[in-house]
Amino acid sequence: MAKDIEKTLKHCKKCTRKTVHYRNTDKTGLLMLVVHIALIIFTAGIWLALIIIYKLLNMKIGGFTCSECK
Repeated sequence: MAKDIEKTLKHCKKCTRKTVHYRNTDKTGLLMLVVHIALIIFTAGIWLALIIIYKLLNMKIGGFTCSECK
């Protein structure tokens, strides 16, 4: 999976200003979506259960980070 940096303008509780906040995300393409749907169909839903378990184990904790005070 390709890594991407997501950014947004938010109010920081630490430095009490509106600043740019960053976080790393995983981006996948349309081809991978089609592959996952095909695997879900061919495995009668078992692949969906595996994807859910994988996503739960690899959840992001903490979210966005302030670019000013970090």
